[in-house]
Amino acid sequence: MKQIIGIVLLPILLLTGCAREETTWREQDDNEGMSWQEQYNLGVRYLTEGNYREAVLAFTAAIEIEPQKPEAYIGRAQAAVFSGETEENLSAARADYEDARDLGGTSAEVWLGLADIYIRAGEYDEALETLKEGLDKIGHDEAIIEKIAELEGLKALVVDDDFNTCDSVTKM
Repeated sequence: MKQIIGIVLLPILLLTGCAREETTWREQDDNEGMSWQEQYNLGVRYLTEGNYREAVLAFTAAIEIEPQKPEAYIGRAQAAVFSGETEENLSAARADYEDARDLGGTSAEVWLGLADIYIRAGEYDEALETLKEGLDKIGHDEAIIEKIAELEGLKALVVDDDFNTCDSVTKM
């Protein structure tokens, strides 16, 4: 009796397994027909889960669907930065933030993200100018104002430290 049950259940289990695999394949096919919003949302989900490679792919798909929307460029830039601070990732992020800015991105994320790339590259003056430009474009934004103050404070410390170093050298 147990053999008969095993013989009957085995094909059912095998067919169920095949059906599940086929569903996964169909889900992958469905991703190709996704809308911009669905691809963008998928990118955001991957980004928040820390799956940066998949986030880049989803945001890229969204950009291919509607290249005039800056939000996907911002998301892809963030995913590139979070993927690791390599020259390639920072360069890709910089290009995406610049594209988002050029498309009229009015989010503070554009300006803060681009400034962050400049800071990581040691280009503090460029970061400061970018933040000031962003403030002019989008108006009052507390995060941008705080970052400007932080950079100006850092710049003052560097200048003061350089002055003190020069001063102490001349006193010797």
